[in-house]
Amino acid sequence: MPVISGSVRYLFLRKARGQEEVEHWPPTVKPLEGPKHGVCLSVRLYPGEAGWRAECGDEPVSRDGASEPAMVMTRRTVLGLLSEGKRGRAEVELLGVRVVNAENKGVEFATHIVVAALPGTGLGPRRPVVAPLDEMVIGEYVEHGDRAEAQLDLRITPGAYAALPAYLPDILIERDAERALDEDVYGSRRFTYGENPPRDITLEVESGRVSMHGKAEFFTTGEQATAALLAAPGVVEVADHLLYLEGLQPLVEQALAAKGLDSIIVLTEHALVILRGEAPDAKTRYQAEDIAKAIPGVRGVVNDIVVTAPATAG
Repeated sequence: MPVISGSVRYLFLRKARGQEEVEHWPPTVKPLEGPKHGVCLSVRLYPGEAGWRAECGDEPVSRDGASEPAMVMTRRTVLGLLSEGKRGRAEVELLGVRVVNAENKGVEFATHIVVAALPGTGLGPRRPVVAPLDEMVIGEYVEHGDRAEAQLDLRITPGAYAALPAYLPDILIERDAERALDEDVYGSRRFTYGENPPRDITLEVESGRVSMHGKAEFFTTGEQATAALLAAPGVVEVADHLLYLEGLQPLVEQALAAKGLDSIIVLTEHALVILRGEAPDAKTRYQAEDIAKAIPGVRGVVNDIVVTAPATAG
């Protein structure tokens, strides 16, 4: 699923009563360290065109005029895994909901759920894993006395369930993400640069999202880094904010064309821009150079533009 821009956090679910059977759950929330996670007895989900809007059930009932009733999810919520469209014996219990503050506008939408295998279902250890909410489907309604509850399922086979990312604290995710870059991206540079290749990608981890910042020479570098990070333990999604030097040429060309200088030839090499062609006067020649220098990521400009009109005597 695409990465939705905005800060992300978890709404951890706790049991209303009884002993906790999942080890170290819910995680300890430290307000001064990282995202402001919530610990709730329930999470309310409201359907909408933009997705499932989420609220902690411990907070006052929504008063924003929601026309649809909320789907309330608690630690008693159980989801079955669908294999070829059929629900088998594999079931998981809900531990929490991951939400994003879309575009940081103050409204949170659910993106993932945290679940753990129920005993005796053949899914292995009861470790918390993170599953995309897009895979959740509402099945039939099951009656419990005078009330009815929706049966929830995940369109995930037991085999695919084993490959879901484990829930991990961000500090551990960052450690393994850095290691993945070192082995799969920087490692390939050691033949050229020796034991200390340039590390021009910095990582920021927030609730399982790894954001890449910095510069990359080629688009393939970003693709390689993304694949390595998604394979690292605990990584839920990767946001690519890299500035690609390979893409500088079209950016410079577009900026020049916007000023009517589309006849200028643009070449790039290692963030160095080379301008060639002809200009009617020196003012235009230096205007093209200034435009190229203003593009983020350009390290320098070689101005090989030839002035065609001779300077007039003053």
